[in-house]
Amino acid sequence: MKVTEVRISPAKGGKVRAFASVIFDDSFIVNDLRVIEGREGQVFVTMPARKTRNGQMRDIAHPLNSGTREEIEQRVLEEYESARQNRVVGDRDKQGPEGEGKNTSVLDRLSARLFNEEFWASDIPLADDRKE
Repeated sequence: MKVTEVRISPAKGGKVRAFASVIFDDSFIVNDLRVIEGREGQVFVTMPARKTRNGQMRDIAHPLNSGTREEIEQRVLEEYESARQNRVVGDRDKQGPEGEGKNTSVLDRLSARLFNEEFWASDIPLADDRKE
């Protein structure tokens, strides 16, 4: 079985950088692989898993040999890097502490400014603050 397609979807936050779906031989798909950032900034791929009754994580699907695992990981990481280059998946390293980086969109910067409390602070008193 050969990997014929890899689809990457951005993750919303945390250590998970993206989710991946892998299609084999244009006939079988495995969803929910994760691209995770490690402690030292390296990224790696985990197979889809679920939590068992006793709280342990158990793989739902995984390769049976190391060659297949390496092929899957290589293709997923290639697609992840391509998505990062095309800005489909965000690059959190380039963002500042407020999340405002060079690659944020105008809409993201505007919404961050609108939700900032200082933007809404005004010297004009509200109706119930006025003295009559």
